[in-house]
Amino acid sequence: MSAAIILSGTLSGCQIVVGLMQIAGGFPKNTCDFTAFTKKKLTKDGKKVVVVSSSSGPAQSEEPSLDLNVIGEVSRKLKTENIDVVDPHLVATWIDDNGEITKNTLLEPIGRHFEADYIILVKFDNFGYYEENSRDLFRGHADGHVVVSEMVGNTWKDKRAKVIYNKPFNCKYPANQPVSISTGEGPDVYQQKFMEKLSKTLSWLFYDHRLEDEI
Repeated sequence: MSAAIILSGTLSGCQIVVGLMQIAGGFPKNTCDFTAFTKKKLTKDGKKVVVVSSSSGPAQSEEPSLDLNVIGEVSRKLKTENIDVVDPHLVATWIDDNGEITKNTLLEPIGRHFEADYIILVKFDNFGYYEENSRDLFRGHADGHVVVSEMVGNTWKDKRAKVIYNKPFNCKYPANQPVSISTGEGPDVYQQKFMEKLSKTLSWLFYDHRLEDEI
């Protein structure tokens, strides 16, 4: 047998082993969108992040606690990835004392108050739990923008919020077709599942993960 054939067979065997190892342990993680765009990593030591949310009137009418729910869920998911995130309960207290986040809210006071290096703002244009024009079919949907501002300046007193990232998002669950609310699980369960899917979709923008996790 020639050396070329032996080498070819060896390489094929190695490729099979590598493939099996990838299946068993998962494929390598892909760089998250935030890092790919800004070349910055939220996991960097000494960097603190605060998550806030702002929703339109129609979105709030569908889910009055949308902003607080998103702040809580996204913050917790980022924390599990070793990102230093301000406690969402403290953010909720700040909102109670200063008013809800709107398009006119200045972000500098938030960044200074929490001494956060980055402010993640989730802006909802639309949000709903049901298929359009039907309250009998469940299909969660949300769209808007995720905007990240970096606090820049020499001292906290003088720091300002500079926008470094602006990404549109669109999330639907189930993705392919709506589900009848009479299937047995009930609307509460579907709403929880959609919020879980939404918070993951938003969080994945900020930490490296495997593409198969998004399926």
